[in-house]
Amino acid sequence: MLSQLSFINQYQKYDMNKSKVYKLFSNNFVTDGAKWLSIIDVQRENIFLIPAVFFKIIVNKNNESINNIMSLYNSESERENILKLFNYLDENELLNFNNNFEQFPSISRDWDFPSHITNCIIEFSSDNICYFRDLIFSLDELLCQYIEVRVFEPFDISKLISFLNLFEETTITSIDLKIELKNPDHLAEIIKIKQNQRIISISVYTQMELDFFNYSEEINIIYSTLQRKSCGKISEDYFAPNLNNFLESLKHNSCLNRKVSIDTEGNIKNCPSMKESFGNIKDTTLAEAIEKPGFKKYWDINKDKILVCKDCEFRYICTDCRAYVEDPEDILSKPLKCGYNPYTGEWSEWSTNPLKQKAIDFYGMREMVTESKDS
Repeated sequence: MLSQLSFINQYQKYDMNKSKVYKLFSNNFVTDGAKWLSIIDVQRENIFLIPAVFFKIIVNKNNESINNIMSLYNSESERENILKLFNYLDENELLNFNNNFEQFPSISRDWDFPSHITNCIIEFSSDNICYFRDLIFSLDELLCQYIEVRVFEPFDISKLISFLNLFEETTITSIDLKIELKNPDHLAEIIKIKQNQRIISISVYTQMELDFFNYSEEINIIYSTLQRKSCGKISEDYFAPNLNNFLESLKHNSCLNRKVSIDTEGNIKNCPSMKESFGNIKDTTLAEAIEKPGFKKYWDINKDKILVCKDCEFRYICTDCRAYVEDPEDILSKPLKCGYNPYTGEWSEWSTNPLKQKAIDFYGMREMVTESKDS
């Protein structure tokens, strides 16, 4: 059974005090998966993978001596692998050998945040500029901290700058700006926007040929089009192994919890990619919209409730998407744009999976997927 430790066979057994009691450091959280278990070090924001067969040893035998654990196994090879396991854990500073564990209390798994809304996506529209002042102050009253602004062509650059300046009168701290660029005359003004202290990043989506090296320090240049259907991709690059994200994901949806979105028409939604609207900024306040029946129905859909994801060792540090799912008739089905198989531990290209083709056509993504393959 314990021969599955081949992935750390380079860690040879060594002479350690097997009578000592061990305990994982409090900043290490264990998540069981079908093939692997993950140890999430939320302090160093690292991920360590161990075969799932060791889950009972890592979790159930926590606070026992290595001798006691080894006594449960008869074969010499199994006992050797247990030593290799503890060698691996010790080498990566995941273990604490101590007889006074009261000095290292566990971290509470409760999560809360003093904001009614923590993040918002705003699709900027020059036509809605007269409504944006009230919108921004509504976000401020809801104690929102993070804003993603998406800007589609055509847009009025002067109105965009005026819109962004409105945030200076709020406590909102972070703005991530994504701009579709077709007019080269806008580029110089876009770079100047970086002077706004609340702007944490600017990504320019364009198909024009730009001198990347002239602008790379100021903005992130992406040679594609900005579109709603591009969101929702699941990738290791988007894993967030920090304490706040981990604790929130234990009970809540990692994408939609305490989120509100405004599309280009001013409709108030959970996400711009979703169809359901809960009013419009022209006649509905955000405070009114988020209290409407159904608005919060996604907030508590965590990965333990989602098919396949509930068996994944990454489920509490991963992103999620309820706008695009494998089975459009089942809101608890796996995110469409996930190519990870927790039963094999392998990643593959999601868009080529035969089982996802029906959903790709349902969401009208065929052209986008084809362009992605060709680029």
